[in-house]
Amino acid sequence: MTGLSVRGVTVLLGKRTALEDVSFTAPAGALTAILGDAGAGKTTLLAAIAGLLKLERGAVLRDGADLARVRPAQRSVALLSPGESLSPDARLGAALHRLAGRAGRAECEALVDQLGLARLADSKVADLTHGEGLLALTAARLARATATILVDEAGAGLAPEACARLQDVLRYHAQAGRTVVFTTRQPEMAWCADHLVLLAGGRVLQAGAPASVHDEPRDVASVHLTGPASILTGHVREVRAGGFVWSAGGARFAQAAGADAPRPTLGSPLTLCLRPEWVRVLGAAETADNVLGGIVSGVRAWGGHWLVQANTQVGAVLACAGRGWASGQAIRLGWDSSAGFVLT
Repeated sequence: MTGLSVRGVTVLLGKRTALEDVSFTAPAGALTAILGDAGAGKTTLLAAIAGLLKLERGAVLRDGADLARVRPAQRSVALLSPGESLSPDARLGAALHRLAGRAGRAECEALVDQLGLARLADSKVADLTHGEGLLALTAARLARATATILVDEAGAGLAPEACARLQDVLRYHAQAGRTVVFTTRQPEMAWCADHLVLLAGGRVLQAGAPASVHDEPRDVASVHLTGPASILTGHVREVRAGGFVWSAGGARFAQAAGADAPRPTLGSPLTLCLRPEWVRVLGAAETADNVLGGIVSGVRAWGGHWLVQANTQVGAVLACAGRGWASGQAIRLGWDSSAGFVLT
């Protein structure tokens, strides 16, 4: 395999286990995202890959070769960490040239143009917005990049438009054949990746293609990391060919199950993940495989739609609606039996 392979990495910080048995692959020519909340171990993981922290156990391989005996400065790894800053009194263009160095000057100028910052070359750093400053600093760091790029907290503090430009730049480096790994707390930032690793408490929860991790989360912790969802619990009441019926709060619901899905046991407890985009707001005459009434308890804008939360007899349920709703309104929600994902 070309790229990085992290195998069973365990790191101690003092007496605390910061990473435990972390394994994943990051192929060259692709984007790999590490998604996790604060304290998940994302920064520690990148530092371990870069050789800045001792491994208690495990190995980091690049193109199949163990990097254990390779000094950090000789690993051809660029670690882009938060904290570095540009001098506020400097002109942006000159400050970036100093950071990138002579070898990286042309690359830096190309990246600045790609990020839409070329017009600000003569501006003082102090006059830039927070987002412009972060993007400019990222361009200078990337200009010094080698075979492997590690970006910590990518997109933090950036507006959606600036995040999109940063995603384009990271994709540009991946398409050039580099191995690009970035960490983030924002699911929206992680969706641009080819490979997604969920990290919590120093452990890998799940890894795979972003779409499969989003639609088929392994457990409740994975659900919460990857975006809004309703977690419904109940018990299996009837097992049928192609699915089963489960109940909660006095209501019964149908759930389809593929031929290769585990067969539920009659009476066994059930936990279901229901993403808001799988739930429809029903009109008075509309129906669905599963229908549930409720009272709107919260509304917020969400990706060009409205995310509506309703209090129902089975708990809070989220739905993606095409127009705004007011708290206190009665609402009918519906979803197909093929929607939802049963959590282990």
